[in-house]
Amino acid sequence: MVDFKVSKRMLVNFRGQNKVVGGLTDKDKIAILLYISKEFANLDREDQLFSKVILICQEIFESDNTTLRLWDGEFLVPVKFVKETEPPRRNLTSGEGYSGTVFETKEPILVNDLSRSAHYFDEGEKTKSVMCVPIMQKEEILGTLAVESERENFYIVDDLEILEALTSQLALALYGVRLIEGLVTARAREAAILNQLEWDLKMGRNVQSQILPQDLSAWNGIYFASHYEPMAEVSGDLVDIVRQGHSLTAINIDVSGHGIPAALVTMAIHHQFRRSVMAGLGLTEIMEELGEKLREQLPESTYFTAFMVRIFSDYTFGYVNAGHQRMLHYKASDDTFIQYDTKGVPLGILPVRKADYEEKQGKLEPGDFLLLISDGFSEQRNHLKDEVGVERIQSWLHDEREKLVIEGRGKVDLKKLSASFIKRFRAYQGDVPNGDDLSFLFLYCGDSIPEASHYIQLAKQSNSKMKMEEAYAQALKAFSIDSSLKEILVFLGKMYYRDGKYKEAIRYLEEYLRTSGDNTAASHFTMGRAYYKAGMISEAKRALKMALSSDHSFAKASILLAQCYLKENAKPKAIKVLQQGVKNTPQSLELKTSLLRLETHTQKVN
Repeated sequence: MVDFKVSKRMLVNFRGQNKVVGGLTDKDKIAILLYISKEFANLDREDQLFSKVILICQEIFESDNTTLRLWDGEFLVPVKFVKETEPPRRNLTSGEGYSGTVFETKEPILVNDLSRSAHYFDEGEKTKSVMCVPIMQKEEILGTLAVESERENFYIVDDLEILEALTSQLALALYGVRLIEGLVTARAREAAILNQLEWDLKMGRNVQSQILPQDLSAWNGIYFASHYEPMAEVSGDLVDIVRQGHSLTAINIDVSGHGIPAALVTMAIHHQFRRSVMAGLGLTEIMEELGEKLREQLPESTYFTAFMVRIFSDYTFGYVNAGHQRMLHYKASDDTFIQYDTKGVPLGILPVRKADYEEKQGKLEPGDFLLLISDGFSEQRNHLKDEVGVERIQSWLHDEREKLVIEGRGKVDLKKLSASFIKRFRAYQGDVPNGDDLSFLFLYCGDSIPEASHYIQLAKQSNSKMKMEEAYAQALKAFSIDSSLKEILVFLGKMYYRDGKYKEAIRYLEEYLRTSGDNTAASHFTMGRAYYKAGMISEAKRALKMALSSDHSFAKASILLAQCYLKENAKPKAIKVLQQGVKNTPQSLELKTSLLRLETHTQKVN
């Protein structure tokens, strides 16, 4: 049984439509992910794992039935379910029914009323609503998991999100139990079986790699390079980056132990870290959240260390340590390293509060870099049993940076620095196996920031003097020097928009939103307005809806969204948008006037 309480969901009829109330909250999601990690980590047989999955789905989703199917090379075979159906389950081919469709497309589906989907519906079928997701890694699909209810409209998108997270951990756990079961009989089955087991764990590694940062493009002149290397095929280390417009938050964590249990915990930490950052919490508050939200759900004797840093648009930064390897700061101005540490205990052992952690500050200058790194590097031994140590790491980085400065005529290629550091580490390590999981994250302050900033200031001066050609030339020069600086992207976007060059404006505004992580209502509104002017109505609607999801009282976004629907001759939708806008912002005369005008016009036409 789950050791936390999830509110029961109910179906209510609201304005002629069935709506789900109750069910999962954000807090429940975190508890569920941790519960799944904890339960899966303690299983060592396939039948136990499959039974646990079915039980979890019944408890969390209140399902009437749950069906786990695995691919045998020819059919999707039902290997575990709550009860037999009428008509009875059968083996499915790829593309057959909702399970076969999910297997074929590798995409999850949520069907609110199966009776309206004839291609999914068998005669006599009692199931009315279903969620079905693929069990897969990046390239390989193992099967499907379907959660079924005899009530229509019983599941929502939030439920599907949790089911997808569950199957990601199921795939990883499945490889783990197959390894354990395989090792029991491996002595009698020769090397071929061991090779297959090794391949299975490599696939498990692909599952975990999906939570690593996929976008390492520069943020406002800060460049990134990372390395992730499990001691086994899966790792208890994690690096992550969250962009939030005017700040960027990065973390390096190290879970105690290795292999499947530690890897499952990293998934829950990843989810909680991102949720806490997006909620706007400070660094010490995030440490408290990580400790308290995860502690009681961790497998027995498991804990983790973490180092977190937050960089702001002016290149100042704050940092907090929770028992992790110290962060290194290379200062280009005096060619030295500083090691940063703060008070703070590892997470998951004892109850913690934000007061148990200390936040300190620093500042990056052009050419500086920060390095978040796990202790797997410093504690690695060579054939003489000598440890690498932090001082040797600093020496390697110093020497390799010097070579790159000469090679690049004063500038450093961060990817080359990262690669040369790994090369030095490998040379020292020799043939000795890794003693621990390895991970690091470089955060490099670009050498070109001062030059690019100089040209953008010239562009602003020319713009204020109405010297448009000069302003464009200087702004584009700044962009060619460092295309990641937020100030340049916003300036070019707004200039092109002002001059009616909407397609060009969209190019720079889209790049700003993509690289900065700015998720404010104002930014999405600006993007929506540019799309609207360019005649890209579908894109405009999406951007304006995102603006309203950030700030439902944003009257201008409601009015422009209504205009988008009018462009599509969808007056009822436009009226509905304005009515909701008036409800959310009753003090807006502009919204009330727009709604009255549209309703009056509609009545006259009718």
